[in-house]
Amino acid sequence: MFESNPQVPKYSQLKEHLKEQILKGEIPFGQQLPSENLLAKQFKISRHTVRQAFGELEHEEWIQREQGRGTFCIYQEKTVRRNIAVITTYISEYIFPTLIRGIEEVLSAGGYGLILANTNNDKKKEAQCLENILNQDIAGLIIEPTKSSQFNSNIVYFQELDKRELPYIMLHAFFPSLNPAYIMMDDYQGEVLATEHLIQLGHREIAAIFKTDDIQGVERQAGFMAAMTEHHLDIQTKYLGNFQTEETATFPEQFMLELLSKRPHPTAIVCYNDQVALKVMGVIRDQGLKIPEDISVIGYDDSGLAMASEVKLTTIKHPKAEMGRQAARFIIDMVEKRIEKPSFIYQPELIIRKSCRSL
Repeated sequence: MFESNPQVPKYSQLKEHLKEQILKGEIPFGQQLPSENLLAKQFKISRHTVRQAFGELEHEEWIQREQGRGTFCIYQEKTVRRNIAVITTYISEYIFPTLIRGIEEVLSAGGYGLILANTNNDKKKEAQCLENILNQDIAGLIIEPTKSSQFNSNIVYFQELDKRELPYIMLHAFFPSLNPAYIMMDDYQGEVLATEHLIQLGHREIAAIFKTDDIQGVERQAGFMAAMTEHHLDIQTKYLGNFQTEETATFPEQFMLELLSKRPHPTAIVCYNDQVALKVMGVIRDQGLKIPEDISVIGYDDSGLAMASEVKLTTIKHPKAEMGRQAARFIIDMVEKRIEKPSFIYQPELIIRKSCRSL
């Protein structure tokens, strides 16, 4: 009854045949499947071949074998859980709309819905989000950890996900103690690229500003410092600014005003991301200085802001939509038990525009 195709094993042909029957509703949820003997006789194959097909179908949660009773379809029960929760720090700002569109594109094509929430990079709000999704019927979770460079008591919620065998994947950062699936950028190497670009242009007095309550900022700062050290350049404390999420609205401008209030000022500045870079550029212009003639500025993420500024911003490319798509592909594969804990690290790319000059 199978097609004559030596390239496809008979057990695999039987498996696909039974899946097709289940999907068509010919074997509904709860119905008992024919016995191994009956299927072997019907398709003129061995019982061992039937057992192989049943084994894979059970592993993929299409059927369940019960000793002394038989084999039953459980697929309909599992199809109820077709929603993926997505928790990011922000939703409508910066690179996040593009990232989320990438996730939604793949989830939708795979027949999954999306439950969206955001934390504003606040641990209490993250706890609320995780409590909510643990009380919902979800198939999996894509999450960007909150304040990932700090101790986070919310790790207990991820441990609960592990206990429930609910798959999740972390974006941009991860907690090593959990050994989770993750997808992120090589932020260390990204900032090495950015800093070395300035050094190659002849800059020696280079300032930097980083948000350090996320591991991305910690890694970017480490990359900056490594590049400076590699080229035997001094890292001046007064040229290095660190801030937390709550200070995002005020610190970059204050730091830049302080830098420019003294002479000599740095000839270039490396910024945590494009948002910070635009704040820095605004202060430079307000002080009557020009970019890049007086100060070169380099951002990170290649967001829409990089092209929206008056001087087009040199920056490090963030994959945004592709990262979202890959995260969605991974979580679907995890839910459908094709992979267990995947990981992927995107390598950085320098996008050279008009905000940096050679000395």
